[in-house]
Amino acid sequence: MKKFVFFLIIIFISSSCKEEIMLHQIDDQGVIIATPYLWKTSLHEKEPASNGFLKFPIMYNDNVLIPTTNGKNSHKISLIDSKDGKFLWRWDDIFAEYSLYNDVNYCHQYRNLLTSQKGSRSFCINMDTGTTHWKYRRDRSFHIRITSFEQYYITYGPITNDSEKYHKDFTSFIGDIETGIISEFITPNFAYEDPEYWRGVQFVNQNPEKDNLFLISYFENLEDYIIRPFFGLYDNDLKEWVWDRVLITPPKPSNVIDWPPIIKNDKIYAVVDNCIVCHNLNNGKQLWKKDFTNNFLFSGFIIEDGMLFANNEDIFMVCLDIETGREIWRVRTAGTGSRLSYLNGIIYYVGGSVPRLFAIEANTGKILWRLNPALLGEEGYGAGFRANAVYVLPAKDNQPAKVIALSNLYAYCFEAYQ
Repeated sequence: MKKFVFFLIIIFISSSCKEEIMLHQIDDQGVIIATPYLWKTSLHEKEPASNGFLKFPIMYNDNVLIPTTNGKNSHKISLIDSKDGKFLWRWDDIFAEYSLYNDVNYCHQYRNLLTSQKGSRSFCINMDTGTTHWKYRRDRSFHIRITSFEQYYITYGPITNDSEKYHKDFTSFIGDIETGIISEFITPNFAYEDPEYWRGVQFVNQNPEKDNLFLISYFENLEDYIIRPFFGLYDNDLKEWVWDRVLITPPKPSNVIDWPPIIKNDKIYAVVDNCIVCHNLNNGKQLWKKDFTNNFLFSGFIIEDGMLFANNEDIFMVCLDIETGREIWRVRTAGTGSRLSYLNGIIYYVGGSVPRLFAIEANTGKILWRLNPALLGEEGYGAGFRANAVYVLPAKDNQPAKVIALSNLYAYCFEAYQ
């Protein structure tokens, strides 16, 4: 039987004029499973409803963007004040037939503008006012995956809306966030013209140190659903490839790059199905590859303080040395989780298979938090944190460092682990 340590903390809620008793609880492994929150805000204006989803944390002026509803699946995305959880604005200027639009998987934020893409619908929101800067219903669908540099964003899709050529002539498109106008950009060197053998650009990213270079990752679908993924480096000034068609991993099923590669110190890091790889940016040569028992589809990976952290679907989080790929530690966590967030030597994320808010010490892999909303008084509607983005904010202006995570019912704000 588990033993818990309880600390009673009295919090006065002025709006209800009553006391709420919060318990600071530690399990028999020394992991904190409940701690008082600084504030909580309901995600629903009326009764609880199926909510939207943000894959990556979106913040503006130290405030956070969260998915909300007004009941009955009418979705909004809302900016809330990180100091007290109060709403600053709510946005729902979606096309009427797409009430469930507000799943933001990828976006580009430039100054006060935020844009995202879903199918044929493109939106840009003014983050100061919560109003629509522009929106388009385009004549064809484009991929939700967008990448960015400065005021420009990149997606990919068909060159034409001609149904006979729709799946054959794919390329990347570059758009200006100020206007939303897009134009054709870079096309990979596919070996096949038959649409059964390739799928198009998966990801385009600017090399942050050399403005004229773009890393291209793409894949070709061979017979029997066998996929081979490639890297290429394109010089956009010279309009030529620096190097191209570097095979990342041997052909096999499900062999795609699910998360944007990270470029750091002239090295490319990427997860490809159940592998993590490192390539030399200057020539494409693979420096190391680490194989795992499962993929990194949901949580992906981050690089901080010379270490790579990734949460595998085998429900273990791992820490690798970025120079060699050597495993430093691994710890049992949860699968189907959120994107990883990092602050002051601590990794925060929400598990999906175990719907708890985890805090993990980056140097050691020690689990510090495994917070459970049910221990904070939350009941019903699948009481548990959900694998939405986790927001971390450093200490500033006499405000403590904070972690904000979402359950099905509320946005909770906690003081970051110290």
